[in-house]
Amino acid sequence: MSIKKDFVMPIIVLPLVCLFVSGALALVNNLTQPIIENAAAERAALARKEIIPQADGFELVDAEGLPRTVTEIYKTTNNTGYVFMVSVRGYGVDPIRLICGIDMNGRVIRSQVLAHDETQGLGTPIFEEPHAGQYWGNDRNGIEQIQAISGATITSVAYKNAIRDAFTAYEIVRNLP
Repeated sequence: MSIKKDFVMPIIVLPLVCLFVSGALALVNNLTQPIIENAAAERAALARKEIIPQADGFELVDAEGLPRTVTEIYKTTNNTGYVFMVSVRGYGVDPIRLICGIDMNGRVIRSQVLAHDETQGLGTPIFEEPHAGQYWGNDRNGIEQIQAISGATITSVAYKNAIRDAFTAYEIVRNLP
């Protein structure tokens, strides 16, 4: 049994291996981060276009006093409406991230859930037809008449709150220059 071979060499080699692997991971992350960010931006642009297909383009809107759940707002370049990115807490661990389009007359054009962690089969029908479609075409008062789905009340209320927050943001930004 050699002390140098059995004890000293592993103590020296293991940190060197860890250092090498960490460096390689940092390099790969550095190379792929811009690609990942571009792909996410493209997916977001496609989602906006899907919500308001008649839009020529979108401009990011900067406004103060928005609900904390509204993460981004885009106005269409041809004044068709606004797109609101909203993130609310539901029943799941991760927030419900959705996109909601509201036209210039204050009616929901369309809404779509982008990501969620809700219970499959129980909470997910809220994001699908016919429930989600009940919001489309309604104004702020109209969405108040939509009933929660029994057994998925937390998710139903979270979805409705997200649409409400989009309307609150709409009221703030609709008169901005």
